[in-house]
Amino acid sequence: MERAFVVKFGWSFSLNPFFYFLKKITGDGYYKNFYLPNIYHTVKLVDLHNKKIEDILDEKQIFDLPLIEQEAEIDKVFSVLTGRDHVWVVKERGSKIIAGLITESDVLKLLAPPRLPKYTFGLRYGKSLLHGTVKTASDIMHKQLCTCSPDDTVRDVLSQKVNDRLRRLPVIAKGEIKGEITTHYIIQVLLDKR
Repeated sequence: MERAFVVKFGWSFSLNPFFYFLKKITGDGYYKNFYLPNIYHTVKLVDLHNKKIEDILDEKQIFDLPLIEQEAEIDKVFSVLTGRDHVWVVKERGSKIIAGLITESDVLKLLAPPRLPKYTFGLRYGKSLLHGTVKTASDIMHKQLCTCSPDDTVRDVLSQKVNDRLRRLPVIAKGEIKGEITTHYIIQVLLDKR
């Protein structure tokens, strides 16, 4: 499959060696039509928007998800986050029922020194690693999650990600996590790498 490109030659292309090369091989014309081989077989964006999540979801992805149980110690959460930028919190070990999410920014808030006003009422140190108020994963996780189902379309999921400013969405079926949808994952599907 080949894709047509229209290239306008002018002074700006003299800065880029690739376009300088193209100008050399196509002559002195102002506009030239030529064809470059398509490296990746791409799916049309409209077709991708109409696909269901279950159609693009890789079944092996469930084995690569970072999962940790709700009562796990903070040290275990930190060890998972050394290799990943987030971790899904499940109810108990062996379960896939989602209880929450912990991201790098949540941990950063724990590690940074607390910014307290001079006068505070009530609980002085909220969630703090320094003062020992955080002991388990359930103490720092986000409990209210935006989710999607396998029956949702890619268009709906992308709209939800843009509107809610989300980096990742868990795919939930029958209360259990089946995978996650990220922008990186959608790009891989678009380039037919998944």
